[in-house]
Amino acid sequence: MPRYDYICLDCGEQFEIRMSMADYSEGVKPGCQACGSDRAARTFAAVGVLTGSRSGGSSASACGPTGFT
Repeated sequence: MPRYDYICLDCGEQFEIRMSMADYSEGVKPGCQACGSDRAARTFAAVGVLTGSRSGGSSASACGPTGFT
C-alpha cells in the first residue's frame, strides 16, 4: 500500500499514512494524529536513488542490477 506524507495546517505535525490508491483517488483525507484537526496537506518526501558513477562505483541502480540505459 502506498505511503502518503502529510503536514497538519493547524499544529504543524508531520505524519505519514498508508492508504489504498482507491481511497486516495476518492479524496479521503486523514486527520492529524496529534491534534485531531482535519486540515492536513500532502507533502512530498525526498527519495534516495542509488545510481552508477562515471568515475567508478557501482553501475547498479535502485531499480535492479542492470540499471537504466
